[in-house]
Amino acid sequence: MIDFKELAKKNHDYTVKMRRHFHKYPELSTQEVNTSKTICEELEKMGVEYKAYPDYTVIATIDSGKPGKTVLIRGDIDALPVQEETGAEYASVVPGVMHACGHDCHGAMLLGIAKSLSEVKDQLKGKVLLGFQVAEENLKGSRPMVQYVKDMGGADHSIAIHVGAGEEIGTFSIVGGPFASGVITYKIIVKGQGGHGSVPHQAKDPIKPACDLLLRLSALPSNAIDAQDPIVFSSCAINAGTAPNIIPNTATIMGTVRYFNKDLTQPIFDYLENISQLVCQSYGVEREVIYMFDPMIPVVNDPEIAKVGQKVAREMGMKVITEGKGMGSDDMALLLDAFPGFYANIGCANEAKGIGHVANHNCRFDIDEDALALGTEFLMKTAWELL
Repeated sequence: MIDFKELAKKNHDYTVKMRRHFHKYPELSTQEVNTSKTICEELEKMGVEYKAYPDYTVIATIDSGKPGKTVLIRGDIDALPVQEETGAEYASVVPGVMHACGHDCHGAMLLGIAKSLSEVKDQLKGKVLLGFQVAEENLKGSRPMVQYVKDMGGADHSIAIHVGAGEEIGTFSIVGGPFASGVITYKIIVKGQGGHGSVPHQAKDPIKPACDLLLRLSALPSNAIDAQDPIVFSSCAINAGTAPNIIPNTATIMGTVRYFNKDLTQPIFDYLENISQLVCQSYGVEREVIYMFDPMIPVVNDPEIAKVGQKVAREMGMKVITEGKGMGSDDMALLLDAFPGFYANIGCANEAKGIGHVANHNCRFDIDEDALALGTEFLMKTAWELL
């Protein structure tokens, strides 16, 4: 049996070094040019086989040369448009860009895993794929990665962890079943005909149908969906008009739908299209429905594979949380849909070190870097169990 704890400890300084490098030089979604270049350079130093793609995705392969399964470990590498305020020595030097979600940690852990597993690959079976994924923040990166992995022969399972300071270090949240919501982001433009407020009959007011439509959208969960399937419509913006006596040409509604049942994806689309068409038709105006981001299905963990992760975490002496799901979304959902596995959260707060419970995406987000050793050990040992 490989001593994964010792391996993670041995390469911990390297993992921390790479995390700090990525943190200092963050790049936004679809712009991960230098991040991808650095990953390729590091893999070459290790002698690890990899393939780099035009969209800056990198997939490394640890091939034992023996028959067996293929396990994909995914780590996203993009940053956020946030001005960092941590004051850390490795703080971002790029104005207005920061690894405020911890993807620097995910990429660094994959490099630590590559360095570790390349040293013991003769003791493995099958293959481990390390997927350095771009563009998670705009939900665009996993679609091409699914295809890249399929082109390589596919994977039996996929696993990943996400760092966060919501829980103390030493805590893993590994849930079987739905874990994070799907999301559909919509903009509905109601198109009328502008005119003077004193003669509304000579215009086609878009505001009234927009307000009517907003209320009808919020009625979807109770009127059209089984109450046992949670669904949240949040119309968070409605914009129209510039003056008190001018009827505008258009009114715009923007919002999101979040849900946990993948089978509801098409019915939600149908509802958005149909109800907006019927409401606008009744007022004699037109509408255009725009989906502002790529829609994303829910993150659903395979219950049996999740049990493997729970077992590994417990063997490591970690606190394991096995229930609960979040309303955030992540495009790991598509990888899990194609290659069953799980997505888990690892706690990275440590009040004793002054690293508090600061939310991801906050300008002061940081982690206890000792969590990186726990994350690499956990991912390696889980991959071993699945192989």
